[in-house]
Order: sequence, then structure tokens, then C-alpha cells
Amino acid sequence: MNRLLSGLFWISLCLILAFITLPLLVVVAASLSPSSMVTFSPADWTMKWYAALWASKWLDPFILSVKIAVIVSLVSGVLGALGAYAVAYEKCPGSEAIMAFLLSPLAVPQIVKGVAIVLFLSSAGLYTLLGNPGLIAGHIVLTLPFAARMIATSIYNFDKNLDRAAQILGASKWQRVRHILLPLIKPGLFSGMTFAFIISFNNIPLSVFLVRPGQTTLPITVINYMEYSLDPVLAAVNVASLIFILTTIFLFEKLGGFSAQIHGGSK
Repeated sequence: MNRLLSGLFWISLCLILAFITLPLLVVVAASLSPSSMVTFSPADWTMKWYAALWASKWLDPFILSVKIAVIVSLVSGVLGALGAYAVAYEKCPGSEAIMAFLLSPLAVPQIVKGVAIVLFLSSAGLYTLLGNPGLIAGHIVLTLPFAARMIATSIYNFDKNLDRAAQILGASKWQRVRHILLPLIKPGLFSGMTFAFIISFNNIPLSVFLVRPGQTTLPITVINYMEYSLDPVLAAVNVASLIFILTTIFLFEKLGGFSAQIHGGSK
């Protein structure tokens, strides 16, 4: 019986991994196609399509997406940490209602949030905020629940005896937060910021309502390009974006060790 269950487990795992990786392998193969038509000819594969990524057509949206994602991850991390601190550490009155409010954007589809933000800006006469300011604000609303929840989970798992010991030894609240709380919740903080960065960088449903002509993010540029052409350059863009995201995750992991947050332990 145990062998049967073990066999079913490994078969299921292999099927899941194949379901995830095979489409990616197809995209990688398409990016190496020798002709402008997507073909699969391994003997003639070429890297020439990746040279097109240095054109301003792709590089400018990429830089804009990175700038917005960096700002969104930092702001979401700070606001999420403050909200989690009030809810999980200080346990202020109405903490459950505050956490429910912080998580409430998850209950609203992104398209609805995009339409709501556009209608608000138009009714308030704040058309100038469409573009980068609107994108940043919209992405913060979208990513803040992830950051707040992950940081709050780290604080809930925080050993309060360490805080009491520091208080007995005469440490001020700021010293306890800076030298004890923040280092111990760093995995949760960086995991929340990582999620915020990835969600912001790859976002389409919300961003499509807030971009300005000439100021489009990379995912929107990809969608617009697909309307008129489907060639290996598009596959190369997606492969490069995947490599960039994986590199970013690796760097965040090295800085914050957020795998400890995922596995529920300490690094």
C-alpha cells in the first residue's frame, strides 16, 4: 500500500512539473527560432532575437516596470509592516477589523479596481494622476494585502519572551523593535516585498486602465504587440522577463531569507 501511494505521489509530482515546465520550454524554443515565423528546428536555433530587446521599444517599458515595481515593493513593505505591527504586535483596538480592511482589496477583481480608480480620478478632476502616479497607487492597493498578511504572520510567530527579556534589561520600545523584532520578522518582510514586486511587474488587468500613451509597462507592451504580430521577439521578451523575475527572487532570498517564512522556520 505504501509503495502504491509513493508511486502515485511521484507520478502526480512529475505530471504537475511537466504541466508547469513544458509551456515554458515551448516559449524558450520559440525564442530561438531561426526565422520570423515561429518554428522548432533545434539545428538552426539562434540568439539573434534577443538583440532586439535592447531597442527602446522594449527597454523603456522594462525600465518603467522595474521602477514602478521597486517603488511599490518598498511602499507596500513599509505600510504592510506598520499595519501588521499595529494589528499583530500592539494588538490595538479593532485589530481584526483593521486586518480585514487591509485584506479587503483581495475580494475585488483587479479589473473592477482599475475601473474604480479611473472613475475616481475622472470624477475628482485628477486626470494628471493617470500614468505613473496612478499605476503606483493602484499597484500598492493591489499588493498591500500580501505584504501585510505575510508580515503579520511573522509577528504572530514572534516569541514575545524575547521582547519581555529586553524590556526587563532596560531596552526602550524602539530598541526592542529595531534590534529584536525587525531582524526576526525579516523573512516575512522580504517575502511580502517579493510578492509585491512580482505582482506589480507582471500586472495587466489593473495597469491596462491606468497607463498613458507612451508610458506603458512591459506586460501592456507585450499585449499590444500581440495584436499585430506573433514572432520570436515576443517569446524572447517573455524568456528575458522570466529570467529577470527568477534573478530578483534569488536576490530577495539572499537578502531576506524568505524561504524561512515559507517553511515556517528560522533561517
